Amino acid sequence: MTINGLPSLIAPPSSSGPAHRTRRRDCTMGLSDAEWQLVLNIWGKVETDLAGHGQQVLISLFKGHPETLDKFDKFKHLKSEDEMKASEDLKKHGTTVLTALGGILKKKGQHEAEIKPLAQSHATKHKIPVKYLEFISEAIIEVLKSKHSGDFNDAAQAAMRKALELFRNDMAAKYKELGFQG
Repeated sequence: MTINGLPSLIAPPSSSGPAHRTRRRDCTMGLSDAEWQLVLNIWGKVETDLAGHGQQVLISLFKGHPETLDKFDKFKHLKSEDEMKASEDLKKHGTTVLTALGGILKKKGQHEAEIKPLAQSHATKHKIPVKYLEFISEAIIEVLKSKHSGDFNDAAQAAMRKALELFRNDMAAKYKELGFQG
């Protein structure tokens, strides 16, 4: 390549070269393609029973952090794990939560369109603090460990933690844009 008739020693950045791939990885908090594959592989197992996984995630959240129940008018009356397990509303909401999260995870970090309305509703309508997103992330990890111990090894757990951290950080950034200090 030449510039003004002289050879150029530095080529312009390529959109398909290694520098571009590095930038792509950096903007997804270091999740490699292999890590995203681990996340999506385990998520495929979640999708075979969204209702069961979702219910277990919410029960784990509420048992581990009872204060989170205050954000759910529909579930405030549920005091025992048996009551939670018997609640069809809890199961439905668990399905809703994990369906939304699955849609976000499948975007492999390119989830702006999915995050925006979710952050809007969670910041302005539901007033869900970012800390609660950390709590539910912990619950998701625990449920995956218990239900899929053979497939959810250390590498898969680390990849899922990174993916959930990316989700939380992007939600927190949107919260800030919306003026919500959750």
